[in-house]
Amino acid sequence: MNLSYYNNFGIGVIALGAVLSHSKELPIPKLFLIFPLLSHKELLQYLGNKNTKIRSLEKLIVDKTSCFSNFNNRYTDSLILTINALQYLHDMGYVNLIDGGVSLIKPFEYDEKMGVRAQQFFNASARVAFILKERSDNLYLNLRVEL
Repeated sequence: MNLSYYNNFGIGVIALGAVLSHSKELPIPKLFLIFPLLSHKELLQYLGNKNTKIRSLEKLIVDKTSCFSNFNNRYTDSLILTINALQYLHDMGYVNLIDGGVSLIKPFEYDEKMGVRAQQFFNASARVAFILKERSDNLYLNLRVEL
């Protein structure tokens, strides 16, 4: 499977929109962590399970170590996709960019026409929004993102 078709611009827009629908507002550095978290199939299934309780990012990393082994690669690979998705959401009037942050100004909701993968993103989005409540520097440090 060609992952550039699987992880495309539309999927990036849905991933950002789904998490922002819960967070309402995020600093841009945290926005760049959304797609790498949601693009891992096993982690997406785990976060999308309604019985999953997230206590902290550290506990999640310990419990699901294999899901984070290539996180830095996923982060790097998704930089352009995230920028393009953010630009699209801004141009379509869903978000506003203010002082290094992004705020949702128009509801972004799931429609069944978006497909099964989009539904999985929406199912996991509340847990991702919870994870992103932590300080940006802690997130980047714990996820071992190389800048």
